[in-house]
Amino acid sequence: MLSAALLILAMAPGAADSIFGSDFDDLDGCPIGRQTVADIDYIGQCARLGADVTEWSNIWGYSCDTGGTVPFPGLPLDATIMNFGKTTYIAAHFQVPADLPNGLGWMAHTEYDYGGDLTGSISTRCGDFAPANPTCLTVTISGQMLVPWRVGGANFCPLTPGTDYFFNVRITDPSRASTTCDSQAPWCAVSLYNSTSYSP
Repeated sequence: MLSAALLILAMAPGAADSIFGSDFDDLDGCPIGRQTVADIDYIGQCARLGADVTEWSNIWGYSCDTGGTVPFPGLPLDATIMNFGKTTYIAAHFQVPADLPNGLGWMAHTEYDYGGDLTGSISTRCGDFAPANPTCLTVTISGQMLVPWRVGGANFCPLTPGTDYFFNVRITDPSRASTTCDSQAPWCAVSLYNSTSYSP
């Protein structure tokens, strides 16, 4: 009886069932298109298949030696996302530790395995590619810095200790071919080196 009632409700004109909405399973309230899993190659160290890429520490805080992770700002390492979707985006959540001293960092978008030109942002919102502060948005070509950030001081995207953020990144123009990715490919290998003034 309950099943029949639910079926009638679902078929009613104009009825919207939020249970089946696109954001139901996304606790971060991300827009449609978020890539949550990827294969990552840590060049010369190790590779991980099916890694969770919703958290910064799972990408740039992963230790090949221990198999564990460290929090933001992570480790100075090159993470090549081997199957970065051309029409998706990655939103890697992180929290700036409350006791993190002043310092800075950025992602270096490498020329090898660069996949395509990238748009990146740091925002308190998942999938936000129009942050209020223009210093927190970068549209790059290969070999450039992506979203330079800073805790304390001036310049770069300002981060506040104890605050949650997302590092959002996507391929700017999925239809454009590159020297490392065919225009018809559904995904590309994209290499991002985590450069930071903090020592692990």
